[in-house]
Amino acid sequence: MKKFFKKSLSVFLALCIVFSVSAVSFAAHEKGKTPVILIPGFGQSETTVCDNDGNYLGDISTFSLAGLETKTLVKNVIKDLLVPLGASAITRSDKELSAAVKKFMHELFKPFELNDDGSAVYNKKVRRFEKPYSELSEEEQKIIYSNVSLDGLSEYDSVRYYYTYDSFGSVKDAADGLHDYLHNIVLAQTKAEKVNLVPISQGGAVLIQYLASYPEDYKYIKKIVNMIPAFDGSQIVGDILTDNVRIYDVERLHREILPAILDGDLAYELSIALRLALSSETLEKVLRTALEEAKDMLAKKSSMMWALCPSGSYEEARDLLLSDEKYSAVRAETEAFSEARKALPETLQKLKGSGVYIHIIASYDMGYFMAPLFGCYKEDADNLLSPSSSALGTVSAAFGETLGDSYVSPRTYCKNETHNHISPDNKLDASTGFFPENTWYFKSVSHMGMNGREDVKNFAAELVMDDDVFDIYSFPGHTQFTDPRDNIAESVLSSNGKRIYHYDKDGNYLFGESVPTEEKGFSFWKVLYTAFNVAFSVLSKLGFSK
Repeated sequence: MKKFFKKSLSVFLALCIVFSVSAVSFAAHEKGKTPVILIPGFGQSETTVCDNDGNYLGDISTFSLAGLETKTLVKNVIKDLLVPLGASAITRSDKELSAAVKKFMHELFKPFELNDDGSAVYNKKVRRFEKPYSELSEEEQKIIYSNVSLDGLSEYDSVRYYYTYDSFGSVKDAADGLHDYLHNIVLAQTKAEKVNLVPISQGGAVLIQYLASYPEDYKYIKKIVNMIPAFDGSQIVGDILTDNVRIYDVERLHREILPAILDGDLAYELSIALRLALSSETLEKVLRTALEEAKDMLAKKSSMMWALCPSGSYEEARDLLLSDEKYSAVRAETEAFSEARKALPETLQKLKGSGVYIHIIASYDMGYFMAPLFGCYKEDADNLLSPSSSALGTVSAAFGETLGDSYVSPRTYCKNETHNHISPDNKLDASTGFFPENTWYFKSVSHMGMNGREDVKNFAAELVMDDDVFDIYSFPGHTQFTDPRDNIAESVLSSNGKRIYHYDKDGNYLFGESVPTEEKGFSFWKVLYTAFNVAFSVLSKLGFSK
């Protein structure tokens, strides 16, 4: 009897354990809440690098590099650059300065260094989050919140997951990792049948490779809400990889670029210092050397970074940088991604045809970040991505212009003549994007701002949670085109007078912005800068521009 009692008790305890574990699993997959996997963007996955001896080299996700610490930076400048800079300034020629700059850049970006096959030279560790948001530690929640603060999804915290990957590594590895994460973490823990995917920015590139590599996973996807996805990369990356940059034109650098990208008198001070220190030939050579080394360390051997090269620039850049056989492994991955990107419209259409919700949130009317530096300086973008990239082919006018009164829409993907997909400001034609009925646009919101503003984030959260939203016509209160400034009911100046905070009619916080400052008409540095430009123009005509 005693033996029977002990056995029965053991069985009972075992059943309790089983049911308690099951309860946790079922609790995680709350009724009516489909698990959400956030696929963050560039630099939103904490990635730490150490050398083979365990010495910290930096966090490459935030560019928190040991070489950028003030003490180290000053030491390296003095050690590597001071002597060749002095010699080059005295002789007005390159006295090993470009070689010193190459070495300096290599040391600075050492944590990013990859082997010719794309593998990491040093030890990388991407921080993983293998539980839903509600079960993470306070520290882990803070890390995620600082990167992607989707407050509107707070009621989904028990089924909200955050997938991480190396932004400077392999796009294939990132896609493989997502497949593993979906099955062995999310589905295994929640016992759910389907998941919602939310790719953000560079996460759109991960999605492309994932969908191409794992068509067997389509049956597990309920919804894809794409937030400013990098479906066709950034033209800034394309221009850098193809050398379509304007910084090498030294005169343009002094007269147009520096004043356009730097605030206050800094542009004029820097221009004068460069004029005095280096000849035009030496400065151009140094700039080329610095950019080439940065390109080699940060992008050349990373298929994840190649995934940010637009299709229109890809072949030229590939032939320019990856023709050597030693890069065959990297080239193979970039080729596979290029094919996956070509097939993306067909892939998404197939998913939509099988019942998967597919939505896109994009932005426009901002131009490119530091546009004067690049060949794309006249094109429209959200600072980093064009509407054509994030919204699958959408045509927009040049930055600062409109489509024009004579523009006639080709209605590429919407043949219904009763539908008007032209933006109210006549700057964008949504019918030319692949999903005109499922794409929403925010005007004049920067790429980073899309992730930092409550109005945009709440909009994205509603798309994730509301299964009654099928298209732009089934979302009450939201039109295809939104100018956030139209929703401002109250604006409050901060106590220090440096920021303005905007609220809607219900008192909900929308966004904040810096108070614009007026540039002084004249300053000592501006006058001196003008005098230097006049002097160098005269010297140039006399043949003394070197």
